[in-house]
Amino acid sequence: MLSVSDIKGLYAITPTPSKPGADRWDAVDTVDLDELARLTEALVQTGINGMVAMGTTGECATLTPSEWEQAAACVIETVRKRVPLFIGTTALGTHEIVRRNRFIQDLGADGTMLGLPMWQPCTLDMAVQFYADMSEAFPQLAIMAYDNPGAFRFAFPPPFWAQVARRAPTLICSKHGPDPMISALIGMTQGKIRFLPHVAGAYAMARIEPEQNIAFWATEASMGPEPALALRDAIAAGDWARAKAIDTDIGYTMQTFFPPGGMAEFASYNIQLEKIRFDEAGYCKAGPIRPPYQVVPDYIDQGARECARRWKALRTKHA
Repeated sequence: MLSVSDIKGLYAITPTPSKPGADRWDAVDTVDLDELARLTEALVQTGINGMVAMGTTGECATLTPSEWEQAAACVIETVRKRVPLFIGTTALGTHEIVRRNRFIQDLGADGTMLGLPMWQPCTLDMAVQFYADMSEAFPQLAIMAYDNPGAFRFAFPPPFWAQVARRAPTLICSKHGPDPMISALIGMTQGKIRFLPHVAGAYAMARIEPEQNIAFWATEASMGPEPALALRDAIAAGDWARAKAIDTDIGYTMQTFFPPGGMAEFASYNIQLEKIRFDEAGYCKAGPIRPPYQVVPDYIDQGARECARRWKALRTKHA
């Protein structure tokens, strides 16, 4: 099984490309498997350190069971163990999550990116027990916790991390957000869990915890990974002036990405923003947005497209 020391560098997060007409309610068989395989191979070839598929950006929640299985199998078979691969298996209940975990484990995935069942908000005890159960059930399948308080209606507080570090030994990393308590979390988990910030927070994390084996995630890699790879390399080399300059450039691309309503509004347009900017950047063909999230106001559309144009220019700078 993967260990925490295996989690390092850039983890690319990918969409699940869709065929024309996938935005209709009566669409069937919507996954563009050819494009999914092409994008996956392209990212592996560029030298990413790991990959995460079938999360929010991968429209995990809007795929039918057969579409989810097709897409998961496609990514696993394309990666072929060349980089660590986490497949999102989040569902409304534990029994369905167990079924999905068995599916990806049998095909050879390294791990699951796993959020909480979300019909009812979990209490602290429920959340800890859930991850402890999944760790016990799948001792060879690494868990990347999906720390998204907005989606899962759970705050992922410090006591949660302290407890899962003891009770869920296969939980080795977390797709994390900005966290002023990151040093405290590393201490209370005794280094058993790698906390992965977004690419826009990787520089700050590296300066706060320079001794850590820094790993970070980027949906932006699906617009072309060059800026994120450049940041990874600058941090690894301890070239802080260059890392800061790249961080500033990345911050500029993000200025139009988040809507004026902040994170509360972003939560309603997360998938739309990602798929629109992916298509605009041209590195992949993300395709139509699956319902019910295909509704997109013009200002959301334009903000995503401007972000993509800025990222595309940054790719040229760091080619």
